[in-house]
Amino acid sequence: MKLLRVFVCIGLGLLAQSAWADRVTPNDRVETRLRIRHDADGHSAIAGFLLPGASLALKNTVSGWYEVTLTTGGSGFVSKSWAKLIPDAAPPVAAAAELRLGSWNLRKLGHGANKDFPRVAQVIEGHFDIVAIVEVMQKAGGHPGYDSLVAALGPGWNGIITSSPRPDTNSGSAEFYAILFRPARIQLCNGWTDLRYAPDPNDVFSREPAFACFATLLGNGSTGFDFLLAAYHARWADGDISDIQGEVKHLTEVFAAMGAARPGEHDLLVAGDFNLVSSDLEVTSSKPIRTVGTGSTLNSSGEVTDNVYDHLAVADLTVTSEMIGAEEVLDVRNVAADPKTYFQTISDHLPIVARFRVVADDD
Repeated sequence: MKLLRVFVCIGLGLLAQSAWADRVTPNDRVETRLRIRHDADGHSAIAGFLLPGASLALKNTVSGWYEVTLTTGGSGFVSKSWAKLIPDAAPPVAAAAELRLGSWNLRKLGHGANKDFPRVAQVIEGHFDIVAIVEVMQKAGGHPGYDSLVAALGPGWNGIITSSPRPDTNSGSAEFYAILFRPARIQLCNGWTDLRYAPDPNDVFSREPAFACFATLLGNGSTGFDFLLAAYHARWADGDISDIQGEVKHLTEVFAAMGAARPGEHDLLVAGDFNLVSSDLEVTSSKPIRTVGTGSTLNSSGEVTDNVYDHLAVADLTVTSEMIGAEEVLDVRNVAADPKTYFQTISDHLPIVARFRVVADDD
């Protein structure tokens, strides 16, 4: 398995958070995205966009404009009327009270040349502290899509990826699992360096889930809420619900394997693309499924469908009391020029996110 330290490099959007420089972020008036201009002129060409919650390093101030540093090394300008400064004395991200955890099917990541990695990284930077990535495609024994994605993230991000794909062949349809996380917010548990496949002695999974142990960091540098997180991509089976359910029902065994890998740990999470809507998944897994959203999958025009296939399954919600509310589908299609462009250059799925309190460990 491989632990990678990644560098944030988003040419059209944002850089990693830094505690050592003033930064520029959209103010509360911005609901979707803030235009970045090539020059300090409202009629200047657009150099990119900055999403709410994201930020760029401040380079200079001019009348009515903040000059910001782009990841290309060049400069861009955002209007002071629509932006605000984050001073260098702002508390580091590790002091935040909530952890944003989710998953995202990135549609054949590594196949083709259309994937807009800066935009993908922009969404991850703006909405997550840790995210499971599924549909990372194998190519010539490697994972070029994952490599390109981690190259579009920065010193604020680490990543782990399975050492082999599933199925473990040279087929172009074989997939890796990956988990990306902010080391300022979260770290691997002591003794963990990799993403481990759950045992599958009876070969019931097309792609058995892979998991690792993580611990959140409190403001004083100590560790708090810890948990095991598995990434999972269920078989599609040509949409045969009973066939998919036949695989998914074995997640009970995956939860057992996760618990055995870290005795005494009861916060066990499986996130990913289950290829089942909530009602079909809940009766199969016997775990409460609460995903909120119209649909996490898109049609070829980029329009939201009725299918919510992406979920977070929790072994025991009464034990994992750190979870705040239900996981929700994030409609981030506005990161692209239009929904169809999102479908073509980002994914046919929307990500999901759940929030957890960053508190002292209760296991």
